[in-house]
Amino acid sequence: MALPAPETARLYAADWRAFAAWCAGRNLAALPAAPATVEAFLTEAAATRGAGALGRRAAAIADRHRRAGYPSPAGDPAVTAILRAARRTAIPRRPPPPRPTALARLAAACPSDLAGLRDRALLLLASAGLGRAALVGLDVEHLRFSATGAELALRDHGQAGESGDGGGVRHIPRAAAGRPCPVRAVEDWLDRSATRFGPVFRKIDRWGNVEHRRLGTDAIRRILARRTAQRRRRTHRPVAR
Repeated sequence: MALPAPETARLYAADWRAFAAWCAGRNLAALPAAPATVEAFLTEAAATRGAGALGRRAAAIADRHRRAGYPSPAGDPAVTAILRAARRTAIPRRPPPPRPTALARLAAACPSDLAGLRDRALLLLASAGLGRAALVGLDVEHLRFSATGAELALRDHGQAGESGDGGGVRHIPRAAAGRPCPVRAVEDWLDRSATRFGPVFRKIDRWGNVEHRRLGTDAIRRILARRTAQRRRRTHRPVAR
């Protein structure tokens, strides 16, 4: 029988100790355990544990039984039903936000059409630390450009960067020549889109017309997904021979 990896073995041992202690407190046999015992243990644990932790605890119980030469009680239909229910109701984990370097790479790959200019400016500001709510809440009236950078008057109400830096004035410096620059990208977008007031980041219709309506936070998620997929396709495009 193959031994589990060291980290898995450590987690299994902790899970087994939790199960054995739970059984001892109720005068129930832990080895061999009845399926009803495992079912009750996992049902109680489900109040505070996620689907992954429940599955691992069931696997730890099964592993200890197999090593002792007993059939696994974790395969009982009542036990597997608990695990299935936990997986169905589990809240998917939100993926971590992209790193600034990844956002800058996506921005560099944006085309030079209107949507590309908008998305490049948006992605570079995001790489400078602005969160989604700050980006979509930004108005032209909130910007002040200078030779050294741009000052952004951010609204409060949690609309600043993901770091939770609140409202107030945020200074974004200009990057050195040849480096991705969020300030120049915003200037290019505002100039090409003829945006003089109101929302900085706006919707663009299917015919390439810039609308007055501002983007929503979910639109930023879609832009990020679309630009990521486009860059991935270009990266993996087969080389002509």
